[in-house]
Amino acid sequence: MAAPNGHPSPAPLTPQGRWRRMLSITMLPMLLMLVYCTYGSNLFVQGMDTVRSQHHQQQQEAQLASPAHISSPPSSQAPQNGSQPAAEALSSPSPCPMPEEKEPVEDLSMAAVLEALYKPLLHPIDARNFTDEDGGIHFLSGTPRFTEKLGKKVLILDIDSRPLSDKGQIMDPELRWNTIRPLSAGMLSHYMYAQVHGYDYKFMRAPDYKDRWGTWVKVPLMKEALKTHDYIVFMDSDVMFHYPHLPLEWLLNYWHMTPETLVMMSIDPDEPQNYDDKGNRYLNTGFVVAQQSERTQEMFKHWAECPSETKYPGCGRWKKDWAHEQAAFGNYLRYDYDRPEDIKVLPCAEANGAPEAINRGGCKGVFVRHFWVDKGLLSKGLADTVMQYFMPRLHKMWMDPAAENIMDAKDHKLQGAELMKMKPGEKEAMEEEAKQNQKDEGY
Repeated sequence: MAAPNGHPSPAPLTPQGRWRRMLSITMLPMLLMLVYCTYGSNLFVQGMDTVRSQHHQQQQEAQLASPAHISSPPSSQAPQNGSQPAAEALSSPSPCPMPEEKEPVEDLSMAAVLEALYKPLLHPIDARNFTDEDGGIHFLSGTPRFTEKLGKKVLILDIDSRPLSDKGQIMDPELRWNTIRPLSAGMLSHYMYAQVHGYDYKFMRAPDYKDRWGTWVKVPLMKEALKTHDYIVFMDSDVMFHYPHLPLEWLLNYWHMTPETLVMMSIDPDEPQNYDDKGNRYLNTGFVVAQQSERTQEMFKHWAECPSETKYPGCGRWKKDWAHEQAAFGNYLRYDYDRPEDIKVLPCAEANGAPEAINRGGCKGVFVRHFWVDKGLLSKGLADTVMQYFMPRLHKMWMDPAAENIMDAKDHKLQGAELMKMKPGEKEAMEEEAKQNQKDEGY
């Protein structure tokens, strides 16, 4: 059928066609608004700013050209006929709401607190020396192997098979400082050390051996941990690093860990019970630094299997006899793995004991403290690792605004209830008299 003008008449729309036309008509404005809000609003705003600027400039030029500019102040009358000022029209609300700018929220997490406390004081990994709290200076010898952070390649490891869920223990959800048990303080210090330096941390809840003393569980679980990390640091719960700001990398340089080193352990004090069957002192297994390798895996496997006596006849006695896994390592493993770099023996004075045990072979634990002399000192040790960093900075905070915090009244004298300004010559006499009534800090 042809239309009156001779052109063919368009075919009637099907229901689907009418639906598509309505959808197109409806969606087009929505699509344009989406494009405007997503991409074009900044351009439009810039365009509006340009228009406002041009409009303002034209107003100024018109005012300068008009006598009213000289004789009369700008009119404050409202526009006539309901017209809206151009500048106001240009600043009408945008159809696209802009997100409100929020002030940055201060990070008050414990991670931020630890970073603020220790990060400014972290000792350089490759520093040539370290000065301890007693003034002792410890020097690196040779070229340091570790010059960059190891980060998550290091695992700080706690292992225990006990529930540890009683009041004051590490699994107590309501743990408080005034009820904390010593071994919980030790484990928390391990976790803190890992957090300060960005190392990985794990507390492995171990299954028990049915026929062995509980401390044996550490051996196979250290072996397991070395499958996922290049270096592990295992500590008994009565062991802690004394200087949280001193990186493990610096200690590995100081103690000369080489690529061939399997483990590092401290020697025990020079006391009769600490000697093996061949007359050598035991290595203390309460602090073990291990480096992953096939040979390390083999050594830990033989160590864990020692009591089975398939490789080491007589080792079965150490299943329950003191010093358990430590005696097995000391009597057997150390003599099988005897290459020069296999086992690094650390000085007792640096990685064993505590100041309270200095009369037991000089084992005062300069870097790593092992509180076998008195486990009750662990909580104090944890407090020391915090307060030795916190107190000097608190004191500096107190001293810096000294002019505001300290009111010096030493040029006055007390007379009854009054504070009186001293006359010349009185100050020296008053100072001598005042010393007679002063007490020392013990009161």
